[in-house]
Amino acid sequence: ETKLGWILLGKVNSTKSTVRSSTVFSHVSQLDLDKTLQRFWELEDTESARVFTNDEQVCEEHFAKTHHRDSNGRYVVRLPFRQTHPLGNSRIAALRRLRSIERKLEANEEIRIQYHKFMNEYISLGHMQLVPTSQLQIPDYESFYLPHHCVLKDSSTTTKLRVVFDGSAKSSSGISLNEKLMVGPVVQDGLWAILLRFRMHTIALIGDLVKMYRQIKVNSKDINFQRILWRFSASDPIQEFQLLTVTYGTASAPYLATKVLQQLANDEQSTLPVAAEVMKRDFGVDDLMSGEGSVSSALELQSQLIELARRGGFQFQKWASNSSEILEAVPPESRGTQLPLTIDSDESIKALGLRWNPA
Repeated sequence: ETKLGWILLGKVNSTKSTVRSSTVFSHVSQLDLDKTLQRFWELEDTESARVFTNDEQVCEEHFAKTHHRDSNGRYVVRLPFRQTHPLGNSRIAALRRLRSIERKLEANEEIRIQYHKFMNEYISLGHMQLVPTSQLQIPDYESFYLPHHCVLKDSSTTTKLRVVFDGSAKSSSGISLNEKLMVGPVVQDGLWAILLRFRMHTIALIGDLVKMYRQIKVNSKDINFQRILWRFSASDPIQEFQLLTVTYGTASAPYLATKVLQQLANDEQSTLPVAAEVMKRDFGVDDLMSGEGSVSSALELQSQLIELARRGGFQFQKWASNSSEILEAVPPESRGTQLPLTIDSDESIKALGLRWNPA
């Protein structure tokens, strides 16, 4: 007996027999050609809608409910916190790291000058401010001190040294800021899709958004989670600052920055439709790789993109193209390649990991 009932099992003597059978089948169908072709293309279409995890969906909903634009059109975002164990004291670790970086700066004058220049720029652009005296003594779980260090990039044509803030540093509770933040979904197209589309254009268009992360403000309710310790001289008292913009090194920064670009495109779609569509499809973080079929249409796209970026508080730099007319439309300081374009030139630019010679 089996779970399916009683069965018989054993050997039997087989007898040869010949069974002949024939089957006739006839089917007549009248197909709608348009519907048939539509179904064919639907089956051939490999693009599928992104499926978000529960965390990613919550992050999307949080952004939709909490972001807004200020009087100048800039975006203001909230940090997407998840419910986990509370933060502990993070100031002690940040102070230890500050003293370590000070020793490094004392040993290298060139790095010290660049580090100080970076921090001075942060202050002069209004991207960080001193913590108000009234907020210095708030509970540990209501703030986070970001340790910082520098990264050198000799290949950069703009900023050779960048100060990076460490959102993964542990607080005394064993929890870091990055563990408290939702990462969010990827909202831009994949690298391969952008590169393949780029290669299809007759007139290429490449650009870069200046300090993209730092053009997006963080809501004043959250800036205490972006504190740093800093001083310009070891003889000065250590000061506490708040970073006021989306900060490189925090887990949610890539999502918040790219989501703002998508939101800007949606918000301005009705008046700048061509640029809005390109901003949604042809950006890899802050790098534009797009183009058009003619010089006139590429110039119109470039003009719309510049205006679209301006409305959100962004600015383009490092423009590059295989058309001299495109480069002539922007100031020399905004170009990534210089005129004239000559076929024997070895000049190349790097965008999204691709080395490209505009000539």
